[in-house]
This record gives sequence, structure tokens and C-alpha cells, in this order.
Amino acid sequence: MLEFIQNNIFLTLIIINYVIAIGTAIFIILNNRNPITTVSYILALVVLPFLGLLIYYFFGQEYRKDKMFKRKKVFDNETVKKWEKKLMLNDYRLENYQADFLNNKVNVVKLLQNNQKKPLIFGNDVKILINGEKKFESLFKDLEEAKNHIHVEYYMFNDDKIGSKFIEALIKRAKDGIDVRVNYDYVASGITNKTIKRMKEAGIEIFPFMPVWFPNLTRKLNYRNHRKIVVIDGIIGYVGGVNVSDEYVNPNDNGYWRDTHSRLKGNVVKSIQSHFLLNWNFVSEQEIEITDDFFPKVEE
Repeated sequence: MLEFIQNNIFLTLIIINYVIAIGTAIFIILNNRNPITTVSYILALVVLPFLGLLIYYFFGQEYRKDKMFKRKKVFDNETVKKWEKKLMLNDYRLENYQADFLNNKVNVVKLLQNNQKKPLIFGNDVKILINGEKKFESLFKDLEEAKNHIHVEYYMFNDDKIGSKFIEALIKRAKDGIDVRVNYDYVASGITNKTIKRMKEAGIEIFPFMPVWFPNLTRKLNYRNHRKIVVIDGIIGYVGGVNVSDEYVNPNDNGYWRDTHSRLKGNVVKSIQSHFLLNWNFVSEQEIEITDDFFPKVEE
């Protein structure tokens, strides 16, 4: 057998290629994808030995579906379900709110609540933060007062001047015993391996969103995470348009950047927390233990 393989290397490789291709084709068919897409990839596997497998590897994997499965696991968690149930409004309360201020919008609220599990949430405080200067001033103060955990998720996370200040604040809190988790977009961010190593050594858990090793050859490039959120102790949340980058802090080398962020406090932060957790499970490939610390009781 060994002598046959040595004398027929190309034939052996062709056989191996089609064995793998057959298995891949079966997987594609069972995956119940779009018929045109299915036929296209199967044809590539059959007609293009070796190249067909590479095409499927770089372009054919369903990253969105993988993410959806991770999302389902998070929202199936009993702790998340418990808080969702607490936030849901019954028909009696909805009718009362309709009389007060919802008017004819109550049906939209019911639709979102029943179909998407997105209830109308009360007991919140919202502060609008104009531009990066105000956002980071407020954020650094809240980071210093964190007592349990800090969850960070950004599209653009650079270790420039403002980024380094942010990273130092996270490192300090991690060394204080606060659980710090960071998720950054691999394509948009500019954070060095040296900085990542320092953060890990301080006890920070940090993962990139969908690393792209071959930017010109992979569909992952199209699946980026544009969120800009921070969750502190499950009580305070930051969402908006300001990334962690010097260009968002005025004055900057490129002129003036006008953007808006918001500081949220109350039950709405539970929704932000849920979305962080679903992405965290996806990027870390871990099953994070979801506890009541992530969803503390909010005084309304």
C-alpha cells in the first residue's frame, strides 16, 4: 500500500480530495441552505479538485448561523429568562399605559414583546453625552466605582492616547479584583499584541470578534461587530457612536468629530448585558456562567 501511494502520489491526493469533498457535499446538503448556493458549492467541489475545497473553506461557512446558535444558548439561560419574565408587561398594565401615553402604539409594543421578547422597559435614567470628551469623562468615573464586573465591546478599540488611558483604567480595576471582559472587532481595531498581553497578565479576559487571517479571501470580512458598549455591574450601560480612538476626542489631528453617546441606568441595561453575553459566548467559544450578578435588581 505504501509503495502504491509513493508511486501514485497525485492519484492518492485526488482520492483524498474527493473523499473530503463528498463529506463536505453531504454536510452542505444537510445544512438545508439556499438551493442555488448548495448546487454552486457542490459543483465547485466536483469540478475543481483542491480549489473547490479552498473556495468552500474561505467563502462557504455559515458564520451567521453559528452566531445564532450561540445567541440561542444565551437566551435559553434560566437567569436571562427570569429577568425577561420580570420585565414583560401584562395586558392590564399595557392598557393602563395605553391610556396614559401609548395611544395607538400599544399594538406595536405587544408585537415586539410577544414576537421578539423585547418589552417596553421602565425604571431607566438616560444621560446624553455629546462627543468623546463627555463620554470618556463620565465612563472613567463609572469604571473607578465598579464593584463586580466591567464588560466592554467595541468596533474600534485602539491603544492610542485615549485608548491607553482606557486600558490602564481596565487594568487597574482588574488588579483590584473586578471581573473585566473585553471583546473588540479584529478588523477595525488597532491594539497591539504587547498591549493584549499586558491586559491578560492583569487578569482581563480579552477576545477579538472574528479574526481575519486572509482579508481578501474570506467572508468573515463582511461580518463585523459595530457595537460600542460598556456594561458596569449590570446597572450602568454605555451605548452610542463613540469608539475608543483619539479621532473621537476633540480636538484631534483630523479636525473635529461630532458624535453622540448615552449613559443608561436601570432595567434597560439588562438588554445590553444580554447582547454582550451572547457575543461573548461566540468570540470566546466558552459557556460563560450567567449569574444574578449580571442582572441585579434595579430600584425603580
